[in-house]
Amino acid sequence: MRLAVAVIIGLISVAIPSNLSAQQPACRIVISEAAGFLEECGDRLHSFTLRLSESKLGLPEIKHEIVSRPHGGFYVSCPVEPMCENEPAIGGWFIQPANWSSGPKDAQAIYQVIRSIPLGFSDGTPPMPSLACPVFDVSIGGMAGRGVCFVENAQSDDGFVVIVAADERVGFMLSFSQRGKPAIALKDKVLELLPRFEIERATGDPGLKKWLK
Repeated sequence: MRLAVAVIIGLISVAIPSNLSAQQPACRIVISEAAGFLEECGDRLHSFTLRLSESKLGLPEIKHEIVSRPHGGFYVSCPVEPMCENEPAIGGWFIQPANWSSGPKDAQAIYQVIRSIPLGFSDGTPPMPSLACPVFDVSIGGMAGRGVCFVENAQSDDGFVVIVAADERVGFMLSFSQRGKPAIALKDKVLELLPRFEIERATGDPGLKKWLK
């Protein structure tokens, strides 16, 4: 667990843009867990948390959680797998927002985000997968993003959908996949799921750090 936290802190640290104005203080990560972190920026603390709303899941008796991966990143956990057979697998990573925001935000840019994360693909530089849908605009908790559908292989119409969202301080990628689900149908499912993701932010005084365990 300590290794996972260290990896995530490292990834989030590079997700803080380096081109902030000179008037803005440098930030450092105080603590991170799953899809959330607390950072100290000069005389202020800022927190960011990506949550999944239970009230909109359609299965209120099943509590879905966003939890940390063993080697960084996060994923949506279902405590009763048989009851989640018809739901896509969802994983994510924090990314560097400056690189994404300054780029074209097209399918190639989304693919480069995938290539930039650990364990994204096997060794080497495989070509970008074929597209099953054009790039589309999304919003996650008020944060603007873009998504695209990739075909998994030429012998199947199964695919995966990748969403990248970012603002001036935070960026993240979400990946959706489901065995036996055509990419276009998966896109429709993803668009239904996105409103269930919520972003929670808070700002406070660094003196509150004394309450951290």
